[in-house]
Amino acid sequence: MAALLRSARLLKISPSGFLQITGTKRNGALSRLYSGAVASRRTGVCSPVCVRSYAVATEQKDEASIAVKSKQAQQFDWALTKLESSVRRTGRVTKTQLLRIFHDICRTGYPSGNQALLLLRSCGSLLPEMPLAERSELAHRVWEKLQELGAQYDVSHYNALLKVYLQNEFKFSPTDFLAKMEAANVLPNRVTYQRLIAAYCQNGDIEGASTILGFMKSKDLPITEAVFSSLVTGHARAGDMESAKNILAVMRGAGIDPTPDTYVSLLNAYAEKGDVDGLKTTLEAAESADCSLMDRDIMQVIFTLAKAGYQPLIPDMIERLRHERGYVPDAMNLCLSLITQGQEDTAFSILKTFPSLVSDNNESSNLGNFFLRHCVNVDTSLEKVAHYCKELQDLNLHSAPLTFVLSCSLEAKKIGTSLELMRLLKEQNLPIRPHYFWPLLTQPVKENDVAGVLEVIKGMEKLGIAPDMETLSNYILPVFSDMETARQALKVSGRLVLHFQAKDP
Repeated sequence: MAALLRSARLLKISPSGFLQITGTKRNGALSRLYSGAVASRRTGVCSPVCVRSYAVATEQKDEASIAVKSKQAQQFDWALTKLESSVRRTGRVTKTQLLRIFHDICRTGYPSGNQALLLLRSCGSLLPEMPLAERSELAHRVWEKLQELGAQYDVSHYNALLKVYLQNEFKFSPTDFLAKMEAANVLPNRVTYQRLIAAYCQNGDIEGASTILGFMKSKDLPITEAVFSSLVTGHARAGDMESAKNILAVMRGAGIDPTPDTYVSLLNAYAEKGDVDGLKTTLEAAESADCSLMDRDIMQVIFTLAKAGYQPLIPDMIERLRHERGYVPDAMNLCLSLITQGQEDTAFSILKTFPSLVSDNNESSNLGNFFLRHCVNVDTSLEKVAHYCKELQDLNLHSAPLTFVLSCSLEAKKIGTSLELMRLLKEQNLPIRPHYFWPLLTQPVKENDVAGVLEVIKGMEKLGIAPDMETLSNYILPVFSDMETARQALKVSGRLVLHFQAKDP
């Protein structure tokens, strides 16, 4: 491997090559995205009247086609603006936002290659609130549906899919992937090979990575720092930390200085093994090489430590965070990713590092709404959520966290969680109103689910909450076929019967 890499001296080594990957020729003005002649049909021999009629029909057809293409261009511009704005502000997109755009694009029936590329690139780390498997499933759904609707895929689409696979840690066969590209008559490029090497290295398959390296050498393709960073990971996951460390020396021998990404790869390798000395040595080496690691780099190491189960090592890494510009959006995404991975405690430790913002009336800014909402969405244990709420309130970081959690649970229509949260609120002498139960009753009534309505009613009874007339009229009685059926079903609750009898003439 080392000999193969040293041969990079003879290649077109480009230290900045990975950072200077340009887009395809489709990146021009929007007006060029949909340009092209409109196809016409063969006319054959025809009379002057027929020719004139055909000319009118063709003109109308052309105008319709242009209108469709113009609408498609506007749709793409809208989707691009929405996604880019979200990524620029928060560094992420939501599943709801992405699916809405996906469905809108599908509805037009004319997806462009650029639209497909936009959606594919959004199915990886830009979705921190989605589990890895669901992200990959969504990427495949987008790929297959847009292809079915006529989207034309080139090498940039395959490279985007590869990147999503890497970000989602999706297991796939690189050889099968290349075979699919060949079947589609799409030629792989340097980026394709780099990401295939990364895929092999992600699984600790150095032999597979070496095969691709040899292929790149035969094609006189440059070996960039991205490849070296992947090889650090590959050797480490193959259990050969000595070779992983030596990659940095090989880079220098090839005339490439290790980059922050290289040091982060080595730090992650040590983090996966919980090697404290290795982490310390590598951090010192990066500092002595004047290779400054940003907060985002340290966050990657924190995430790796949490996933590997080395939580005791995390506080030291948190202390190294410098709260640079853009810290909060990056830290929010780290928290969301940690919660998705079931690492809520580590996420809460990160949350408490956020700068506390105070409004003009000296009230807390309700820090942590995003954190609490995601905990509810992924069904974090109520015991943990209640603990987080208490600590946020004690630290004056949130004015009413438990009430906010209840609103999130009601919005998500989680009946059991919502009823338990109401019980906690009642224990704190906070008021519980009948209308709190409306979101829980809406769906069962809509689906004519009598059992679902009765489940909510039993919950109300346990909490000592009697439904008012509006709740009975709009959210309970409509589920029953007639008044007698309702009367019999509601006999389970004395309170409800009283209200029902009061209503019954």
